[in-house]
Amino acid sequence: MSFVISVYTREGIVMAADSRITFNMERTNGGTTIQHVAVGISDANRKLFRTAAGIGISVYGAAAVGGIPIAGYIDSFLEQIDSEKKPPAPHAVAHKLNEYFQEFESVPETQFHVAGYHTGTAPPDPQVWHVDLKHNSVQQKNPEDKQGATWGGEADIITRLLAPVATLASPGVIQSELPYQRIPFEFFTLQDAIDFSIFAVRSTIEAIRFMPRPKTVGGPIDILAITPKDSRWIQHKELHA
Repeated sequence: MSFVISVYTREGIVMAADSRITFNMERTNGGTTIQHVAVGISDANRKLFRTAAGIGISVYGAAAVGGIPIAGYIDSFLEQIDSEKKPPAPHAVAHKLNEYFQEFESVPETQFHVAGYHTGTAPPDPQVWHVDLKHNSVQQKNPEDKQGATWGGEADIITRLLAPVATLASPGVIQSELPYQRIPFEFFTLQDAIDFSIFAVRSTIEAIRFMPRPKTVGGPIDILAITPKDSRWIQHKELHA
């Protein structure tokens, strides 16, 4: 699993993702099969990508196809998109991405965010799309003229932080509701979107760190900011020695 988030404001769109890759494995010892759940393999996995035209793609869910990291397949998809004479709009990239993986013999249980601007309209139209390969689904996530955020993967931490909560007298019986203040996304600037994205991913990483659960989110946080004029990495892993 992973945690990715896309925050959309009037100034631009911010996408963020963690970098951990884990997998379940089994080993046999003396005739006994031992299941290891979510063994951490690397904190250098790429989950956030950018097309030559500045459209962002983040990925979560199954991280491999036939035992091969899905990042390589996404790179191949990007080469196809970037070779087109006219760069496709975000909605076209989302549909093409879904079609690309639907051709696989076994469609992975992987999901994506695809975000960017459709420059064929005036003013440019911000778009954030959700692609669910297993369900062959492509849906737009940002309502027209609205600011907000959408996330995927290990989303229980951020959902609990932002949703109304209460103490229970017994299972299903509310004893008292706790004070609740919603996040005013409608007032977010682009910098606010960057800061909130870091907060969401970092909070997920740190909460999971202290919980007795598989450590499926971690590593460096990649952040991509997309505006009608350009897209740029705010934080991005680089190869190093």
